[in-house]
Amino acid sequence: MSERQGWVPFIIKNMKVRSYLLLSLASIVFIEAPLSADPPPGGEWRLVFADEFDYADADLDREWISQNGPSGHILSSRWRENARVENGVLKLIGKKENRGGQDWTAGNIWTKKLFKYGYFECRYKYAAATGTNNSFWLMTQGWQQIPAGKKRFEIDINEGHYPDEINVNLHNWSDFWTDEKSGKKRHGAWGKSICLSPPSGKPGRTISLDVPVRTRKIRFSTGHAEHFHLREIRLFPKNDKGYYPDIEDGKTARDSGGLENYALKAKVTAHSPLHPQHAYTRPEAAIDNDIRTSWILAPGKGKFIELDLGEEKEIGAVQFLTGWMNGGEYVHYIHDYKIEYWGNGRWEELAVQENDRLVAVDLGAGFHTYALEWNEDELIYYFDDKIIHRRKNDIAHWECPVWLSLAIMYFAGDVTDAIDGKAMTVDYVKVWQRPGLGTVRDRAAGEPLE
Repeated sequence: MSERQGWVPFIIKNMKVRSYLLLSLASIVFIEAPLSADPPPGGEWRLVFADEFDYADADLDREWISQNGPSGHILSSRWRENARVENGVLKLIGKKENRGGQDWTAGNIWTKKLFKYGYFECRYKYAAATGTNNSFWLMTQGWQQIPAGKKRFEIDINEGHYPDEINVNLHNWSDFWTDEKSGKKRHGAWGKSICLSPPSGKPGRTISLDVPVRTRKIRFSTGHAEHFHLREIRLFPKNDKGYYPDIEDGKTARDSGGLENYALKAKVTAHSPLHPQHAYTRPEAAIDNDIRTSWILAPGKGKFIELDLGEEKEIGAVQFLTGWMNGGEYVHYIHDYKIEYWGNGRWEELAVQENDRLVAVDLGAGFHTYALEWNEDELIYYFDDKIIHRRKNDIAHWECPVWLSLAIMYFAGDVTDAIDGKAMTVDYVKVWQRPGLGTVRDRAAGEPLE
């Protein structure tokens, strides 16, 4: 076994310059910027892996391994033919074709090299269709002999959902249990969904969780300074088919498709309404399953509504709708929110959208960078060089490959024919490590290429 604690030198060739989009709330500006990336400041970093896909398609197999077969947990089988290198980029292509017993195909590849700790960065753009899961991630593999006291894990640096969602996750694949209520096998997972859209015709939101959370309390809060209407907030168990009713459609909103809306029986704690003398402005109006009524919130900061379900429930989706109708369209809806659940004696973030993180709504229109600093103590997630999430590292302490994948799945939005031919497009993948604080090695002879 050839484990390398030393450093692999790289010469950055063919320095590319591409346009990418910066958005302020006042204007949209195109700028030219060098493609080369840098690790975060502080301490010494060494580049130990870099792939800019400046080669023929056949050469992808020198550093990467491809899935070739069906996938039991998503809607697409995945094949080497769907991972194509051309014109200096890697394309993971979604196709509507029946293969491997599934109605869609896509691409999924991982590195032959194995890494532990470092700074991992990928510059890519999403496949421009809902229902696509555009992923850059790290995960141990089944063939690996994990030492006693270590865990199998998965770190999702980004599971991107078109057009505007970043999803960061951490999975514990060593410890499982059976949920008493649903009877389903579960594992430890912690995630956060970040929506980056500016106001864009989306008064309603559905936060669909691939891995449900079990909790007694859910909290919705916002930094929105003006008064607004919270028309409805709903909590559903996980629907394995990925379907949840359209909260913006009054008729559909009342038909939950057989799913129980846990919010209907919740006890409410909330910020004071704007006009407490009017019954229809009480916070309970936000959980009456009627989008014609609403809770009107006062101007100022500190707005929140907390739903106590009385006992722990398994939550698979959170929905909410804000604003009011004017001329047949919703107006004055908010785009600054945070969804949290109560777990481990504290509030844990599930989903967030904040004004200072807004970018172009379409993450499939241009390239952005997604990165992770993985060290012994902490996981630090980045989007376009800015920290978007930090989490204590309790489980990820073994070597693993880097993964790039496109999946077709209901939890990433509506699955339509628009996916056919769309691609997650990758510009580069790079890994840096601090001297003495990380490892990178090639697979030894006899180690599987699974």
